[in-house]
Amino acid sequence: MTSPATPGLDPTSSAAHEHPGPGKVTVVFNPASGGERAAERRDQLRARLDHLDVDLRWLETTPEDTGAGLARTAVEDGAELVIACGGDGTVRACATGLSGSDVPLGVIPFGTGNLLAANFDIPDDVDGALEIALECRRRRFDLGAVGDERFVIAAGMGFDAAMLEDADERLKKRLGWVAYVISGIKNLRRPVTAFELRLDDQGPITRSGQDVLVCNLGRIQGGLPVLPDAVPDDGLFDVAVFRTRSVRDWVVVALNLLVRRRHPPEMETFRAARVQVRSRLPQPVEFDGDAMGHETRLELEVERAAITLAVPAHQVGQTAPVRRHEA
Repeated sequence: MTSPATPGLDPTSSAAHEHPGPGKVTVVFNPASGGERAAERRDQLRARLDHLDVDLRWLETTPEDTGAGLARTAVEDGAELVIACGGDGTVRACATGLSGSDVPLGVIPFGTGNLLAANFDIPDDVDGALEIALECRRRRFDLGAVGDERFVIAAGMGFDAAMLEDADERLKKRLGWVAYVISGIKNLRRPVTAFELRLDDQGPITRSGQDVLVCNLGRIQGGLPVLPDAVPDDGLFDVAVFRTRSVRDWVVVALNLLVRRRHPPEMETFRAARVQVRSRLPQPVEFDGDAMGHETRLELEVERAAITLAVPAHQVGQTAPVRRHEA
């Protein structure tokens, strides 16, 4: 399942490097992202790009190709940079298409959650994000692999996927991530499930709760640092089992996360490069905020040093994601 690392790159190295500016740039734009401001931001971006000395190709996603095929085409056509313009789904699709190549991914966040941008401090304004994409500071890190699918931030089974699945689209456009909070409140009383986990070559363990999160990066919807020690280039997932049974348990978990207590009693954590999760009844599943239907089994594996990201200057050479206010 794991693709070979790009020749010349040490897959254990987390260092980001500066490179010459890209001459051939492909933009993968999601016209459905950005709500009422989508057209305005598209025109703003195109105006900025038209003034640059680059060979530009502009591609737009469709329901049939949400970005993975477009990103692969860009690699085949010799692109030196692919810029994903959209939400988490567009970024994940482009990362899937670029996986295993040495073509870097730039991100201009237009969506609701913008999880990758939040984890790496990529701003949500067009000028700031475009500057980072073109400055050519690069960082190589891992992806999560589930069959042919890839995820950048996290995969979830249970409560978090139900929250994302049930979020009202109209509220997402009006209120942003607050729509997920409203949906989350509605799902706090989900039935408790017995999850069977297998971590690497260890035997099965069973835990009862409402959610399992398998993270490559630790910051999820609403900016919550669920697993602040998660490192995207260490070859390991950080796994959290939420052993919650009531609204009170979730209140305790939320308060502990907000004050950055590392291990709330209702949250058990593990680390592994390969993770299998099973449940007796089908559970909702999500990858990077995209609802992926209902499953009784997930098999996940780290794909080492699979993607290169254009990062801000203060992310150069960092091992773990470092935010400006923590640096």
